[in-house]
Amino acid sequence: MKIYRAYYDSRNFSFEAYSQEEALARFNVLVALRKHTKQCKLEHDWFMFGESDGIECDEYKLNTPYRDRSIIK
Repeated sequence: MKIYRAYYDSRNFSFEAYSQEEALARFNVLVALRKHTKQCKLEHDWFMFGESDGIECDEYKLNTPYRDRSIIK
């Protein structure tokens, strides 16, 4: 089974979400960023880099060993 870890690292905070679907993991990080934006009264697009939201996503297989986000063979 595959899972996806989406994440965004800012200077002061890290945001992450996990899902069986990449799009849903990314969406949940975006939800977290929007909630954080409201809570901290930040500019609505503080996490944007031009057209990109800066959210990264990695795919993982359960019960598989990893080192630095790569499968150890």
